Amino acid sequence: LIRRQRQMCIRDRHIRDCLIFDPFIGSGTTAVVGKELGVNVIGNEVNKFLFDICNIKVSIDGEIRKSEVIDCGVKLIKKASMTWRFTDLSNEHEILSRCFSENNLKKLVTLRELIKSANMNNKIRGYLFIALTRSLNKSANVGINVPYISWSHKRVSQNAFDVFLENIQMIGDDIEYASKIMKNEVKIRVFLQDSRKRNARIKDGSVDIIFTSPPYLNNFDYGESLKVFLYFWKYAENWKEITEKFRKISVASATTYYNEKALATQDYEEILGKKFMNTVPEVAEEIISKAEQIRLQKRKRSCSRKKSFDLLTLLYFKDMFLVLKELLRVLDENALSFIVIGDSAPYGVHIRTDVLLGEMAIGMGFSSYTIQPLRKRGMKWRSLRFRHNLKLRESLLILRK
Repeated sequence: LIRRQRQMCIRDRHIRDCLIFDPFIGSGTTAVVGKELGVNVIGNEVNKFLFDICNIKVSIDGEIRKSEVIDCGVKLIKKASMTWRFTDLSNEHEILSRCFSENNLKKLVTLRELIKSANMNNKIRGYLFIALTRSLNKSANVGINVPYISWSHKRVSQNAFDVFLENIQMIGDDIEYASKIMKNEVKIRVFLQDSRKRNARIKDGSVDIIFTSPPYLNNFDYGESLKVFLYFWKYAENWKEITEKFRKISVASATTYYNEKALATQDYEEILGKKFMNTVPEVAEEIISKAEQIRLQKRKRSCSRKKSFDLLTLLYFKDMFLVLKELLRVLDENALSFIVIGDSAPYGVHIRTDVLLGEMAIGMGFSSYTIQPLRKRGMKWRSLRFRHNLKLRESLLILRK
């Protein structure tokens, strides 16, 4: 769906010889679509794991054939099949042993170490990295490809070698398809960069169009959702490293991204900051009002785990204020920014995220904004005990500089 959205948007604009910027490029959907359609793309991604995946995906250029990837993968499996029983798991994070059987974890770790150490083309190494990453989910005894590990969702895992072979074949097919349609003259560049900060490698007014989907204000913890993958590939060794390397450098979209005690002595105006308060005072007033309503509802809750959604709301919009500032800087005059965003309702208090971001953008210097509703959202959470009854939506926020 996300890929089709970007394809339709780019085709409808009839843009060629221009530059698209995605400040939250993630695993690279915008970049891949740009390469398919012959449009230059640059992007920021602060998450090193997603940054690496994105660069692997956009490296497809026809240089490596499907048969080369499959042959290399099959050789790795043959080699691993002779040594996996002797693989030492003592240096693996304990959560991996809870998610995988001992045999499957040994097989996965054996393949990981072979991919890292084998003498092979680096592009092939990257493709096998993705194949093994995709193999973790089906090789696990529980659901790991969700916001939180489903410990109660026990299931029969598949043999790690078989899953890896399936994914090698699938990626080989993708390479074969992509090599036929990818336009190699297209320039794709991805920066390991926080979009709340100025990226000095992108010149003022150099971007013709922005297409992105930033984090939503929905308490989704990307560090939590990716922790099995981060531990497996050694991007992080423990929870502290996930917090330092991933949570603290990301837009505040979850209550786990900040220290609630450190903010206890500050009032809401101080948290938003003078720059925010002076630039978009009416938006600030509504956000503070919503935060106060959330705090009131929080006090009424009888549950023990009361989350600071009031602080999260303030910090989220403060971060998005910085993002919009950077988007305004890099956009050319009269250029458009397409932002896929969802609203939210923490403790039943509706936050009009799309409207507030649009109004914020006007106060910062954008000339206009429009909102196109895309779909209803939040339906699958209706069964939760404290779930609100508000209808939420995902929208396309269009800003014009």
